[in-house]
Amino acid sequence: MATYGMKDAANIIIVKRGTKTPILKADYANTTGAEWKSERVWAKKKGANAIAWDSARTGTLTMDTELFDLKLLALVAGDELHQGASEVFKNEKFRLQSDHLINLQYKPLEGSVSVFKLKDDGLAHDQAIPQLMDGENGSIPLMVTGVSVSAKDTTAAITWSAAKGANSYVVFRDGVQIGQPVTNSFTDADLVPQKQYKYTVEAINTNGTSPKSAEVIVTTAAKGTQEAGQAVTATEEAVKQAEANAKVVSANGVNFKITEAGGIQLSDACPVNAQYVVYYAANIDGVSSFAVNAEKFADNFEIYADCIIRDQQEGKDHFSQIHYTNVKPEGSFTIGQDATKATSLSLKFDLMPDENGDMATYKFIED
Repeated sequence: MATYGMKDAANIIIVKRGTKTPILKADYANTTGAEWKSERVWAKKKGANAIAWDSARTGTLTMDTELFDLKLLALVAGDELHQGASEVFKNEKFRLQSDHLINLQYKPLEGSVSVFKLKDDGLAHDQAIPQLMDGENGSIPLMVTGVSVSAKDTTAAITWSAAKGANSYVVFRDGVQIGQPVTNSFTDADLVPQKQYKYTVEAINTNGTSPKSAEVIVTTAAKGTQEAGQAVTATEEAVKQAEANAKVVSANGVNFKITEAGGIQLSDACPVNAQYVVYYAANIDGVSSFAVNAEKFADNFEIYADCIIRDQQEGKDHFSQIHYTNVKPEGSFTIGQDATKATSLSLKFDLMPDENGDMATYKFIED
């Protein structure tokens, strides 16, 4: 009988189970290995193993590759490969010119822009550049002022002056958001009589959120009081503190705003020829994506894989094909990334019996 050696794992085709419909094909794998196991229980006679009972076999197929189709990653993640427009987070570095304008590759999504001045090495962040807060186009709203609260026993009516540039507002009670009205008033309910509460308000538009207003502290009336008490406003000290916090946003006149075309206009106080980096999110066409979901796993498939078997005596190569009849990718998979090596992908498939109890067939073609 001839002695054979086997090498290569090529033309690995993953097929939708029960059909001959290929899901994807990998030209080769660096290494593949199938491990077959079966638990064995012995009966002993005078201390020696005498009779063996074997449980049903289990199997694991391990495949390591450096070149892979993105569909393979999606498959083991239990998702499909989606094509089309998708949100991508970007960062772009620029050396500021005299016009103080930065033109980005893509138009940023609302509220996603951050700008930093870089140190001389062009790598580390030196200074965060705040977004202009003046309520004009491309800037965030001005801070809310004039907050006034009048309380009954279990309700409180909050009003404030409309903030320039605001599309809506966020109302906070004791630091917790309780409402987002589009007008400059809000009624808080289900309060406890004769209890102290603290209220602040923020203004919002598509560019961002203003600093918090000065804090107003009010105490609800006694139980059963249906007439609102005298309106309470922020103390002078609280107003000064809020204004001081707001001034930090545009300290020294260093700031930016977003142009209608999606560019970044830095203020004149930002030094020319310095390097800046802009972080932002944008919708980009032509994206391939899949998701790894905590509770979503791959289906069952079949795998066909070719290899070469060589006759030791004749030195002749023969074609061989392995068919795994029922496989399921394990929930664990490893993507290794190394600056000095190619990315490696290590996958494991549980090998399970099909309807006939078969787990794999090995076919060796002699011709």
